[in-house]
Amino acid sequence: MQDSIKEQHPKEEGRNFSFGWDVQLEPLFYRSIKNYYQHEVLNRNALIRNDNERCLSIVSDRYCPFYNHRFEGIVNSYLQVGSKSPQKKEFNGGGRLSVQLENNSIGSEALTNQILTDKGIKIDDQHKGLITMINGHDKKTPWLFGLTVIRIVCQNTFLLAMKDLNHSGIFSGKHLPHFEVKWEDMKATVESASQTMQGFMFDIEKLSNETWDPQRNTKFFEETFKVGGKIHSKKFKNLLWNFNIHYDRYADQYGSDNKYAVFNAVTHMVDHSASKKQKERGWNNIGRGQDIKSRAFKLLNS
Repeated sequence: MQDSIKEQHPKEEGRNFSFGWDVQLEPLFYRSIKNYYQHEVLNRNALIRNDNERCLSIVSDRYCPFYNHRFEGIVNSYLQVGSKSPQKKEFNGGGRLSVQLENNSIGSEALTNQILTDKGIKIDDQHKGLITMINGHDKKTPWLFGLTVIRIVCQNTFLLAMKDLNHSGIFSGKHLPHFEVKWEDMKATVESASQTMQGFMFDIEKLSNETWDPQRNTKFFEETFKVGGKIHSKKFKNLLWNFNIHYDRYADQYGSDNKYAVFNAVTHMVDHSASKKQKERGWNNIGRGQDIKSRAFKLLNS
């Protein structure tokens, strides 16, 4: 029997990607053979499409849907930094889905590299290829995000890509409550990196091609963050130590000491070292956090 497959090439109107439908949980009932009354099945729900009401699976009350709009947000984060033509596939009536984007633009490569570095992953042959997202509403398929050289064109290549991402994916999770934390981590990582790229992507190539002397880190850090206190104070030394750690990670990631590694070290500290209250107030995108990023960018281009 031929695989049930629906291939779609979405329009990029307003640069917004969408599956066009999502899933929702509905109570499950059965009809009595004796009196034809309907009875609710306890601790079970029907997972249905919200466009045609097709039931994709019967799930327990512990099941947490990984909604289509979650991957839509990730894809749009990539579109906003210059990625193009996301290709989505639906198998088994929507029971399994995938989205893939080319990782060959300056913005998309920079975004992917920042995500990998933030997760402490070294770019190698296992982390090259197509940006790939996989999800399932069939109780069997996990949600996965990563890079693979396998282009999904049919059910067989879908399974091969899923196997590859199970081994080397950046993020993955099951449809259970405790994996919701992993999704929030993924969302925060990608969106934060994308917002940084949007503001400075046009000069990324220029920064990555200009060499940097790490001996300048202390002076640059002082001028960028305007840290109070003496240069030899414990507070200053601790912050500078963190900055140098992040710089070394990015320089290692990009294979050389360059200005783009310096800039990424700054954005990493602003985006990921802020307090919970600062993040809630948008400190990394407005106010002092954004001022630090802008000051770093101007210093590197002066």
